[in-house]
Amino acid sequence: MISLVKNEWMKIFSKVSTYIFIAFLLLAALGAAVIDYKLSAGESGKDWKQELKADIQEQQKALEATDISDDEKAEIMADIDLNKQLLADNINPDLNTNWTYMAEWTTTLTSFVTLFVVIVCSSLVSSEFSDGTIKQLLIRPYKRWKILLSKYITSLLFAALLLASLLIFSYLIGIIFFGNGSYSDKIMDPASFGEFSPVVVGEYFVDMIVYWIPGFLVITTIAFMLSTLFKNQALAVGISIFILFASSTLNMVIQSFIGKYEWLKFVLFPHLDLRGYISGTMEMFDGATLGFSMGVLGIYYLIFLALTFFFFQKKDITN
Repeated sequence: MISLVKNEWMKIFSKVSTYIFIAFLLLAALGAAVIDYKLSAGESGKDWKQELKADIQEQQKALEATDISDDEKAEIMADIDLNKQLLADNINPDLNTNWTYMAEWTTTLTSFVTLFVVIVCSSLVSSEFSDGTIKQLLIRPYKRWKILLSKYITSLLFAALLLASLLIFSYLIGIIFFGNGSYSDKIMDPASFGEFSPVVVGEYFVDMIVYWIPGFLVITTIAFMLSTLFKNQALAVGISIFILFASSTLNMVIQSFIGKYEWLKFVLFPHLDLRGYISGTMEMFDGATLGFSMGVLGIYYLIFLALTFFFFQKKDITN
């Protein structure tokens, strides 16, 4: 099995596209850091506490205006309460470190990891058919399921490599641009939209990655399954990418009808992104729980994996 995995690993790294994917992650992390640095220019040298106190004084003066509407008054009072809470909890709203950069940007850049892994996984088996090398592969003294399992293990290892590369690139680039901050620094939840929702930046970042992995694993398995179902590499890759990009739209459509049709809770797409459970600020359907979503993902994962091996065992190899 190890020799089979090594062989598949060598095949992946014999392609120029593999190095392009890794280089793109490096450039994406660098570009995000440059944008963040430009947006935060001049904020790092400020005395944030004095800035907040000055803002509170200005906001309190604004409340004394005679021509202020009730809606404007309520908004200003909410801002005052938020600033006071930030001061009381010693939370710098302008904090910029490698951890804040990763919490805001790296968690978004994982979408590129998903895209690149889908492209590779959806071509692992279909490319053997397209290139006409599937017969040479199957005449080797290994059972079909072992050959397929080696490809699946390789796809997971490649996914882990891309994710690790993104995390390492982001961490080092974050230190270069913003300095090495504290894992335990408190920040406002990036998805809180102005509400007072403090989180520990390091824990938040780790949670965002950990909660992203189950959905990522299911999408990877779907792409790998399609690779075994279609002999045409372009078709397998195309359908996989379509499902990837359509999943968010399908999720919104399904969530809008879940209240009317209970069975939609068991459809895959609303459960692919578990990050909504981290702070409750991301939209999830009513009654959704982490355990339920994990269970749904687990069932679909086993079904996709079983179908993959079943159809590959039965597949006609003749051209």
